[in-house]
Amino acid sequence: MDLQRTEHAFQDGLLGRSQDILQSVRGNVRESAETMFGVYRNAYWARLVEALGNDLPGLKALMGDEAFDRMARAYIAKHPSQHPSIRWAGRYLVEFLATEAPYRDESWFADMARFDWALAFAFDAEDAPAAGLADLVGVPPEFWGSIRLAFHPTLDAFRIATPVDEARPRLLEDPANQLDRAARCERAIMAWRIEHDVKFRAIDALEFSALQAMRDGATFGDLCELVAGEVDPETAPVRAAQILQGWLEWGIVATVSHDTLGSAA
Repeated sequence: MDLQRTEHAFQDGLLGRSQDILQSVRGNVRESAETMFGVYRNAYWARLVEALGNDLPGLKALMGDEAFDRMARAYIAKHPSQHPSIRWAGRYLVEFLATEAPYRDESWFADMARFDWALAFAFDAEDAPAAGLADLVGVPPEFWGSIRLAFHPTLDAFRIATPVDEARPRLLEDPANQLDRAARCERAIMAWRIEHDVKFRAIDALEFSALQAMRDGATFGDLCELVAGEVDPETAPVRAAQILQGWLEWGIVATVSHDTLGSAA
């Protein structure tokens, strides 16, 4: 058996799809080839389940150890690790929980996994300096409408339908804490890192829409128009400025740019 076929057979053996690899495994007087290969197979599954538990502690606390183990094994069977780093083993888990029975029937699961994943991403993501309010001081008033932002590379933002941001700290403190599984919400969470400190904050639908728009390249003028569609148009610029100020104070903006006199001509 050549190397490529051996590698495929080894993978299929780990995932339980075939036992062809046993033809290349030597047993001994104490253990059979099947038993010896089983050591690798069990270690593979156990290590991936452990890694998922480390990356998704809120979800594990929410589900309980046994239910999490069953879910993780079902997920791994459908989405075997394809990345050289085990860190990315759970990258399809949110979609799995949102679409696969019985997990799709409990929206807490996908929301908590999304929250866990965002915090893990913020911890691992590349660092960068953060812009501050001082970066706006030199922008002439006539160019404020052209302001564009590049956001910090650690930033992630997403909608939730369940209050996982409130529940997660309680569950990590004590998994036995009781939750109201019927509780629902309409808000979003943003997660990011400042130096070594991972942070998160709940934001309302308007701020989330504003954040998404500016991440897609909208200007501050566009932001004012977006906000004016949701609040009193006369107060929209003030509300938009408050949102912008908050982003700069929280450290989620990497750079501030705007048109210059030449580009505005």
